[in-house]
Amino acid sequence: MQQALGFTLIELLVVIAIIAVLAAMLLPALQRAKIRAQAASCMSSNKQLDLAWILYANENDDRLAINADQSLAYNGTRSWITGFMDWTSGQYNTNTSYLVSDTYSLLGSYIGRNYNAFTCSAAEFVSPIEAKAGWSARARSRAMDGAVGDGTKFGGFSFSGTFWWAKKMTELRNPGPSDSWIFTDEHPDSIDDGILYVDPHGADKGGVETFTELPASQHGGDCGMAFADGSAIVHKWTGKNVNHPVTYTTVNGVTCVNDPDLAWLALHTPRSN
Repeated sequence: MQQALGFTLIELLVVIAIIAVLAAMLLPALQRAKIRAQAASCMSSNKQLDLAWILYANENDDRLAINADQSLAYNGTRSWITGFMDWTSGQYNTNTSYLVSDTYSLLGSYIGRNYNAFTCSAAEFVSPIEAKAGWSARARSRAMDGAVGDGTKFGGFSFSGTFWWAKKMTELRNPGPSDSWIFTDEHPDSIDDGILYVDPHGADKGGVETFTELPASQHGGDCGMAFADGSAIVHKWTGKNVNHPVTYTTVNGVTCVNDPDLAWLALHTPRSN
């Protein structure tokens, strides 16, 4: 009788070992591909949000969308969004009405109620209490440059006394629209209201400076951003402060010395002179 053919135990173990080696070789490539895909999606949604911001100005006599501290209304006009993010189970963290409803948002109708544009697909961070409530992500990961849009601004920074902000599109002259950042993904531990402040003259001072809040770095150390001319990029950070691990606590007021990322943000923040 002819003996049935099959794998010996040694042959089976060799095959399993080869598969494991191949998987280990392919995993980093797959991870890089995922990061690139998320970055492309982030650029697209940032651009949508940016174009909605531009369209609002075009239809409102060049006036920029209100961008007030705490995302509050200003002189009876609501801010571009409403809400204050944190690591609790509060409704601002997940209720997308605060992003796209005309009751709460200036840009909701201009972006076609597409609440997905307000968050990056890589920003899938929730605290233990939020995970327990069944959340897989929060509703917003983006903030607007404090130097664009009228509204009451925070007065407690060292540079608050001289801080300037553009109220109209035509005021974006230094730097021009192509170099003025408008939207950025913000670090999950730092994001709260819809505004992120940068001292535009910080790069001129040198030495010790402070990140009021940290931008995000969830694309392998990179961050999605959009500019006043309608362009969107994934910017690569080169310093050590932005690439801060997510701790599910509040992180702001990060002191640094000659940080290249803070200098870059300062150079791309609108100023009066």
